[in-house]
Amino acid sequence: MKILYLGDSGFSGIPQLILICEDEKHMAETFKEIVTNQLEIPQIKLYFTTDLRQNKETLEDTLVEFVLVEGKYKMQNIELKLLGM
Repeated sequence: MKILYLGDSGFSGIPQLILICEDEKHMAETFKEIVTNQLEIPQIKLYFTTDLRQNKETLEDTLVEFVLVEGKYKMQNIELKLLGM
């Protein structure tokens, strides 16, 4: 068994994980399962999107992040530069 460490892939940055869900409700359910079952991966940013968001003409406003606001998680659209764009 080989254990891979950050940097083994040849990339210098920490990866980002983007989950594609069916809709906003599915994003919330998926995030809840991840948090409830303590499946977060330390140091890895977790983003969500949907099929319809990815079908837009541009990728602007297609990603969502769950942020903790006053003790509750809320969905927040984010602007993220992908692939060095």
